[in-house]
Amino acid sequence: MQKYILPIIIILGFLLRIVLLDKIPAGFTPDEASFGYDAYSIIKTGRDQWGKTFPLVFESFGDYKSPLYTYLTIPSVWLFGLNKFSVRLPNAILGTAAIYVLYLLIKELKIGDSLGFRNSKLETLAPALLAASPWHIMMSRGAFEANLTTFLLPLSLLFFLKGLKCPKYLILSALPLSLNVFSYHSAKFVTPVLFIVLGLIFRKELLKSWGIWHKISIGILLLFAGIFIIGLSGGSSTRILDVSIFKTSLLEASSERIKAINGGMNPTLARVIYNKYQAGIRHFAGNYITYFSPQFYFSQGPAESTYGMIPGRGVLYWFELPILIIGFIYLAKNISSKFVMTVVFWLLLAPIPAALSIGPGYAANRAVIMLPALQIASALGLCYLIVWIDSIKYKKTVYTTLGVIAFSFFSYFALDYFMLSPQKGAQGMLYGNYEALKYVSENYSGRQIIVSRRLSEPHMYTAFANKWDPA
Repeated sequence: MQKYILPIIIILGFLLRIVLLDKIPAGFTPDEASFGYDAYSIIKTGRDQWGKTFPLVFESFGDYKSPLYTYLTIPSVWLFGLNKFSVRLPNAILGTAAIYVLYLLIKELKIGDSLGFRNSKLETLAPALLAASPWHIMMSRGAFEANLTTFLLPLSLLFFLKGLKCPKYLILSALPLSLNVFSYHSAKFVTPVLFIVLGLIFRKELLKSWGIWHKISIGILLLFAGIFIIGLSGGSSTRILDVSIFKTSLLEASSERIKAINGGMNPTLARVIYNKYQAGIRHFAGNYITYFSPQFYFSQGPAESTYGMIPGRGVLYWFELPILIIGFIYLAKNISSKFVMTVVFWLLLAPIPAALSIGPGYAANRAVIMLPALQIASALGLCYLIVWIDSIKYKKTVYTTLGVIAFSFFSYFALDYFMLSPQKGAQGMLYGNYEALKYVSENYSGRQIIVSRRLSEPHMYTAFANKWDPA
């Protein structure tokens, strides 16, 4: 029976990500349409919607999107045509693949063996939690490029750890690692910094077997680094600066400085105390802590529903609260293990890009890079809970009770998401904009059409619905 558990988990995870993909999340954002139309344009002409040949950055609406999701969308648009399903399909597939990659990563980490219980338990529980994760399911069902990193980062970590024993795997690590920086803005920071930290942690293992495979891997990384830098000069850095907290911190610092001076503070002292760096650091610290907040994980959830999220719903299940706490405790107690350190630094570095960004509140898309590590921590806590339950008298009763509780939370989420989210999240996903323009495009019969500028990027919906010839 044990050998069937993982395939069942993966199949269920795939069904949760693929069923009604073109209908849920309800609506279709301009970003999703832009990914699809750029892929369609490249298929037809080799250029994006702005006429740039195979760009490293897609200008889109002036937000300069990372290129990877658009290129991944090309095969599905070519196979199934330009529609909502084909644009969302790559994310659903890679979201499912992330479940299996997490299993392989934990198998390689062997955290369970080093902490006193069978690692096979952790290998099963962490993928199961990711497969059923509200956060991951919702992020895997739209054309949301941020979710690509939940597949690429664990994959590069997996091959890196394998490369410590067999250096040729370092090449396989370098490829997804390099691709990850082209997936989403958060990955541009977390990926290189995390692997620099891992290089320091495992420096003895790397230097012990230094050879041709290491040099080839470094060559691949340098090649992609050069391509990445070219991409930054093409406009990608503009987007990063636009959403930085330091963009607004100057105005806030000036306001505080004026108030302090009016209150009697020496102007020079006020200038030293109240400046954009002080304001930015204060904002960063506050934002960073919130990404470990129970409010984000379990009750309030993300502030935006533009990424298919359900407003007012936490991104994890309530039953994960105690096991996540236990997992954090045991990670902290066993920090001397290099493999535990890998997970801890992953968790600590992941929220930094989200914390450095402006926005209305918690951003599920910017922080999703930490999700696989969170599920490892939750699974670790659950493993310790299982060890304790096995030692008590009424373990069957306890297992049954906990199973019913977990299934109840999952069922409630599934009902909420697949039945009610089309109403709850319709506004955030701009439901009606694409549908209205699609209907008008199909039924206008040569009459004049006036489109309000209040609609978000109506030209993109029109181009997508009509499959305008990009040439």
